Amino acid sequence: MTRISEVERPGLATRALYGIGKALSGQVPTPQRIMAHRMPLMLGLGGLYAALEWAGRIEATLRALLNVHVAALYGSAY
Repeated sequence: MTRISEVERPGLATRALYGIGKALSGQVPTPQRIMAHRMPLMLGLGGLYAALEWAGRIEATLRALLNVHVAALYGSAY
């Protein structure tokens, strides 16, 4: 199976978006590093995630608990 590599020399916009991902989760999320190959995709999904995170009607603590629970259900690391 071919492995998708990270962007070797990310540009200014990519580094800025990496900074947001790192601030939110402590490290740059893997999907974000992979989406960096296609900036329109990265911007579009980043906008969607931001809308869900900041404009949602669920409290931040409950949303975090739901994220952990869903990760446990699917057996993935949170």
